[in-house]
Amino acid sequence: MRLRKCSMKLEEIIAAGEAHCDAGFVIGILGLVFAAVGVISDAINTVVVIESISWLLLSIVTCLVALCAWMSWMLAALLKGFEARSEE
Repeated sequence: MRLRKCSMKLEEIIAAGEAHCDAGFVIGILGLVFAAVGVISDAINTVVVIESISWLLLSIVTCLVALCAWMSWMLAALLKGFEARSEE
């Protein structure tokens, strides 16, 4: 059962997915930097702005956001493949 109809056209979904891929890459790198800061601050036993466990939790959340962005890119790539196959 379809609840609502998507108002975006296929080309718009593909373009948005490609932009989300770039954002996902940047956010993923940021998540790795947060993890590195958390590990380093725990290793030297000092507080770098926030506690080390908070850096690691922030890293996990950031990487989950990046994963969501990559999933939208995968959806766009899948739809682009379906479009290419239907044109043949």
